[in-house]
Amino acid sequence: MFKRLVLIALYAAAFSAAKDEKSYNQVSTDTVTLMGKAYITPDAIKQLIGSDLGGHFIVVELTVSPKAGKPVNIQLDSFTLFAEGGDRTKPETPAEITAPSSMVLKQGEAGIGSFGEAPGIKWSGVGFGGGSPRKPKDDKDKAGKDTPKPAPQAGENDQTLKATLEKKALPEKETSEPVTGLLYFPMEKKKLKEIVMFYDTPNGKVRMYFRDK
Repeated sequence: MFKRLVLIALYAAAFSAAKDEKSYNQVSTDTVTLMGKAYITPDAIKQLIGSDLGGHFIVVELTVSPKAGKPVNIQLDSFTLFAEGGDRTKPETPAEITAPSSMVLKQGEAGIGSFGEAPGIKWSGVGFGGGSPRKPKDDKDKAGKDTPKPAPQAGENDQTLKATLEKKALPEKETSEPVTGLLYFPMEKKKLKEIVMFYDTPNGKVRMYFRDK
């Protein structure tokens, strides 16, 4: 009886360990394998795409590899990034990231990539903003001299960033071949150990944790 109880305990421990085992940077299902790397610092993101996106995004470089030649339909809504504290977000498209109605990327004192969002603006369930809105300035100062006009807003007339994001983004399509691209999650100031990405499959959700390779 004692040996039987020991075996049961060992089996339960092994089952619990397998259940709680984390998949880092790679996860597989019956139909697809995902391999990813998360970029969480503004400097790392700027090196990757040429802009730090204001420090308000986490970027995941992901390779989707279908198995056995069976096609996989890649959709952005299939991915969700979770963080400790309850934050969750879906990937943004390049058009959403650079749209003036959702955010403004300005070339100002903070350089390219600083945000001029309205107070309390929310992106995909993640709140940003705060502080007082800036007051509009006249074209002339008190001395009557022309004041410098604000730099162009990237979301309105600078398509360079949008083109770069589109070129590097993970495409939404059905594919039987491996595809690599970027996912842009609006989330900030997180550590790798604090985030986990979920991927929806027909058989349920799978999750991927991240660590430096």
